[in-house]
Amino acid sequence: MQFCWKTFHRTLIQITFGCLALAGGLARADTIGLSLPLGGPSSPLAERFLQGAELAMETLGGRHDLFVVDDGCVIEIGQLAAEDLAAKGIAIATGYLCNEPATVAANKFRGTGVPVLVAGARSIRLIKDRDREDWNLWRYAPGDDYPAIAAASSLSQHWKDIPYAIVDDGTIYGRTFSDNFRALMEEAGTPPQFSDNFRSAQSTQAGLIRRLQRSGVRAVFIAAAAAEDVVIIAKNAEKMEVLLNIASSEPLNVLPFLEGAAEVPPGLLVVTQSVGQSIESANSLMNLLEARDIPPDEMIFIGYATLEIAIAALGDNQENTTSNLKNLRFETVLGPVKFDDNGKNIVNRFALHQWNGTALVPIGIAKTPEPDTQ
Repeated sequence: MQFCWKTFHRTLIQITFGCLALAGGLARADTIGLSLPLGGPSSPLAERFLQGAELAMETLGGRHDLFVVDDGCVIEIGQLAAEDLAAKGIAIATGYLCNEPATVAANKFRGTGVPVLVAGARSIRLIKDRDREDWNLWRYAPGDDYPAIAAASSLSQHWKDIPYAIVDDGTIYGRTFSDNFRALMEEAGTPPQFSDNFRSAQSTQAGLIRRLQRSGVRAVFIAAAAAEDVVIIAKNAEKMEVLLNIASSEPLNVLPFLEGAAEVPPGLLVVTQSVGQSIESANSLMNLLEARDIPPDEMIFIGYATLEIAIAALGDNQENTTSNLKNLRFETVLGPVKFDDNGKNIVNRFALHQWNGTALVPIGIAKTPEPDTQ
């Protein structure tokens, strides 16, 4: 495969990956549009996603062309990015790590037949508004509700006969997460015995530990709190000799990289997405990264998997591409992907993991979520 690079500087950056004109006058390859926040605070994530996408194009892309634009993770730049993708005549649009550019793109390509494959934005509204707005949108990214669904699915069994508490950090997101988790646990017949909250970013959480001890619980779910807060709670509980089975959620992904992580007691439970390094289907990409001395990163795996879906979905025309997204099961480096009639990926990669002192090890798989109802 031959690669031609061209960069334009204006309000946004465009990178053309591949060659539109091939030797011998062959027909123009299908163009995959990739919209990412290459500028701004989300750029490190976008750059690693792009790295994975480029590797997928190199190994699987054939004569397909990848056209990359910067959506800035904001509406205004996202509108410019969508206009550039439309002018390019793309066959499918993907990327979209942020909700606002995803919504802009869904509106821009409404009625054109161009599918929008959302890889990172999680808003439930993308699915709720899909039919009403007549969007040709498919959300590969997990929904905002997937972590709570997975946590309840796993912990309702793990803590079936154990008195437990739910606590949050008082933020809107923390309270929303804890409310959703509580409702799902009650529905599963395992309601909490105690609820509380705490002030984040404190040097100690001894007061919270004493309240939990007095309540008589033996486990606690800390809803969507910062990793540093969960670490302090775990260390305080061990120092105060209060036996608690502690579980939390996705922010603890960074635990292996935190200073003092080795001091965190083994056994801490984390409901998060299984990473590429722990998935058998990712071995081929792991080997490729190792051969090129590229440190493995979850966004690289997501970028690669997203392009696997886009490439496999491309049909002879836009109608066939949309039909493929609707009907096919896609095998990716991060496992299978299948979209339901609402355009939502029904495979939930969130699972229960356990801290072993150096890494988060998966110990359970969550069930597939029901359609979004919020």
